[in-house]
Amino acid sequence: MDKFFLSTDSTADLYAHEIKELRCGFLPLTITVQRENGTELLPDSFTTEKEYYDFYELLKDKSVSITTSKNNTEIHREYFERLAKEGHNDVLHFTISYGLANTLDNAEEAAQIVKQTYPDFNLKVIESCTTTVGQGMLVRIAAKLRDEGKTMDEVYEHCQEVKHRIQHFIMVDDLFHLKRGGRVSGAAAAVGTILQLKIVITFDKEGKLKVIKKIPGGKRKCEKAIFDDVDTFTFDREDFYPIVVHTGNEEFANQLADDINDRYGFRPEIRLMGPTIACHIGPGGVAFAFIAKEQRPY
Repeated sequence: MDKFFLSTDSTADLYAHEIKELRCGFLPLTITVQRENGTELLPDSFTTEKEYYDFYELLKDKSVSITTSKNNTEIHREYFERLAKEGHNDVLHFTISYGLANTLDNAEEAAQIVKQTYPDFNLKVIESCTTTVGQGMLVRIAAKLRDEGKTMDEVYEHCQEVKHRIQHFIMVDDLFHLKRGGRVSGAAAAVGTILQLKIVITFDKEGKLKVIKKIPGGKRKCEKAIFDDVDTFTFDREDFYPIVVHTGNEEFANQLADDINDRYGFRPEIRLMGPTIACHIGPGGVAFAFIAKEQRPY
């Protein structure tokens, strides 16, 4: 029997079958899609590849308003209470970066409420300082350490250290979706769009998105500029989880993975980005993420 129970919200972008294989609790967020003929609520719990690609196509329609909202305290309380009723006293739960949303606060407040009824309920929250596949990396690492017999405190401390070494290079064609979601300023978005630049963003030390490059030209120039930065890091070949993730740009994702393999001697896993984060990145985005020996430079 596991020493503790593992849990995450859907911003970790783990696939449905992985959640099951990792024996992990799962709390989905909800996406609001507003069209002229009405509003639709989509749970961030896709189970088929078609659902992902249909959503990426939807993102291309700028007449459709697509928004996300963090899970509030009550949603967390209901979820944690269900875990407590099932007998999960020790729970390690992962949330999105505090630099993007204060989900951590809602989760911790909800845990204290549940503890009033279930005194043995002990929940620790790891604010991932990232999101999407970076958060997913931490969940996978936690599951591995749990299976090796580590305690919840040991896994918590390890993940708190590792999260600052997760590096991201996220390529987007424009900043429309990030601006709409309030993740970048209107001025930054306007400059990138007017000049038709390829934009590269990353997560800084506080877990906030930061524009680090604005590159004229095509994807190849953008890729070269990213490799110049990647070259400054050291890979831990035993535990570095190299991943290319995309929002419907499968062709470039595969090309990037091939070029990474040619340059560094490994081919990263290719994954689909979930809808909650994809609606901020926009369609056609591609990112390379990995765990380095060094901490984030920004």
